[in-house]
Amino acid sequence: MRTFKLALLAAACVLAGQAMAAESCTPSEHFKTIKPGSLTVAVYNYPPFTTVAGPNDIGGVDTEVVREIAKRNCLTLVPVIVDPSAVIQNVLSQKVDLGIGDWFRTAERAKVLGMTWPLYVDQMAFYSREGFSEVSQLNGKRVGAVSGFLYAGQIQASLDNPVVLYPNPVGLAQDLAAGRLDVAVDSYGTGKYAQGKGAYQGIQIEIAKPDSRVPVSVEPAQIALLYHMNKTDLGAALDKEIKQLHAEGRIAQILEANGLAASGADTGEPRLIK
Repeated sequence: MRTFKLALLAAACVLAGQAMAAESCTPSEHFKTIKPGSLTVAVYNYPPFTTVAGPNDIGGVDTEVVREIAKRNCLTLVPVIVDPSAVIQNVLSQKVDLGIGDWFRTAERAKVLGMTWPLYVDQMAFYSREGFSEVSQLNGKRVGAVSGFLYAGQIQASLDNPVVLYPNPVGLAQDLAAGRLDVAVDSYGTGKYAQGKGAYQGIQIEIAKPDSRVPVSVEPAQIALLYHMNKTDLGAALDKEIKQLHAEGRIAQILEANGLAASGADTGEPRLIK
């Protein structure tokens, strides 16, 4: 009985400590989330921007930025693991607060989504054995891209041959490695990161040379967090937090910690890819 009472006392102390910790946390901003006390995000595996090691084990640049925002606002980060093409739908249907994973700020997305102040910039690249770097070199080749990514639509509009679409970057990489694709179109940052880990052996990853037919090749894309466009209070709070993280140099630190150049945090003023 004495042991039982001591166990109860210990449990009560833990709960009291947790309650005191919760009470002592003061949110830096005030905004509503889908689930009180939580910040729910739709995420997929796309290292180094987002990584998924398990149902509740996520990391990467975007994740660390969002985790920092959640911490400063006394929120628990809750991931919802989906394919890239399902991220936007989850945001639109308000099943999640945010969509994360190297999402470009585009004029088309701005029509239906809220997009935050830019986190960093990213560049489009061609992955091939030949070292292609020009859009014209892709004509007549078997080209692949990830469904839902801006690259896919813009490259398709510039080529005579259809682009093979994949639900996620894993399938794209597998078919490129197996020779079922001649060229994969994807992020330069994620490709160089993966190559540094031993992937894409025998593959050259080249930044796409500027081509007016593919706007994203002309100017590096700014990356944002996605939210429902009606949630203006959430958007304003996120913008304020991101600007503060930039001012502190925290986003540059996160980029470096994930194997990317700190200069990627130099985004300039917000702009949209047409």
